[in-house]
Amino acid sequence: MPDDGLIPPEPPDGSKGLIGRLNAMPGRPLLLIVVGVILAILLIFAPGSCSGVDLEENEAVAIARAELDGHPDGFTPERTEAKVLRQGFPPTPYWVVVFTVPDPDGGSEDFLRHAAIWVHAGTGEIREVQVGDG
Repeated sequence: MPDDGLIPPEPPDGSKGLIGRLNAMPGRPLLLIVVGVILAILLIFAPGSCSGVDLEENEAVAIARAELDGHPDGFTPERTEAKVLRQGFPPTPYWVVVFTVPDPDGGSEDFLRHAAIWVHAGTGEIREVQVGDG
């Protein structure tokens, strides 16, 4: 067939580029399905393992509460809040558990007693304890 310039010539084998070579591989769709299923299983059954958070919130609160109870300036809190924060490089997850006794005459940010306890989210070790008055 004469070359009329309308149909580009086919490239020789090995010069199809990366995408062309990947598409030409036999079994590629099956491999993608298997990898997808494995990733889905990992995400469903191990959601916290990739993030480094092995302690549940209630476990971190119990560890922090025991630390507060044993502290010389410990008190009986009326409110408890817990949140995971990441610090450092590479980021290390910590539960920050905050115990407060609100000031009845103050606003929502006023308190009579306050404690912030940092609990390592992977090991449960206490990193820092801050106990003080409002």
